[in-house]
Order: sequence, then C-alpha cells, then structure tokens
Amino acid sequence: MVCRGPTCGERRNSAALHAKLEELIAAHGLGARVTLAWETCFGHCLRGPNVLVYDTDEVRGWQVYAGLDAPSAVLYNRVEVGELERLLEKHLAGGLDMRAFRRV
Repeated sequence: MVCRGPTCGERRNSAALHAKLEELIAAHGLGARVTLAWETCFGHCLRGPNVLVYDTDEVRGWQVYAGLDAPSAVLYNRVEVGELERLLEKHLAGGLDMRAFRRV
C-alpha cells in the first residue's frame, strides 16, 4: 500500500512510487502474488511518503490481520523511487521474513 494523503503522499510524489511499484511487480512476474493499493493515511504524515508491506494471508487463530495490525507489517517512511527495487526484492520476491526489515 502506498500513501496518497495530501501532506505525505501527493506533495511528495507518491504517484511516482505507485507507478514504479506497478512496473516492478509486472517485471518480476509477481502480479499473481502481490496486490498494490492506495491508502489515504497511515498516521505518519511527517515521515511520508509511506509504503506499507504486509502478508494478506496472515491468520492467527480465528483472526485475519490486515494493514498496520498484521504481525508482518512493515511501514517504510520517506520512501524514494530508487529504493523500491530493493524493497520489492527483499520482501516480495525473496520471501524473507518481513519483520526483519521493520522501519517504522
């Protein structure tokens, strides 16, 4: 999820982040495994633009976790387009434990 709030996202070019992620997901053949979405606000506007990565299939007992509540959630702050390739490789393509990269 890429923030698109007026303070942290739109003013800091989150549209470019979203477009580049879309391109990278397709280039790496991850379209079937990865869902790219927008979020209006993560509550970290002063540190934006923000990108949230989490496992959408994460279930603990009867509860399904999503967004910032997911145990695997990693919120990247002050994200730049040049960092997206590494983010994608480490979290999505590599299948590594996302909690090891927490940067909230």
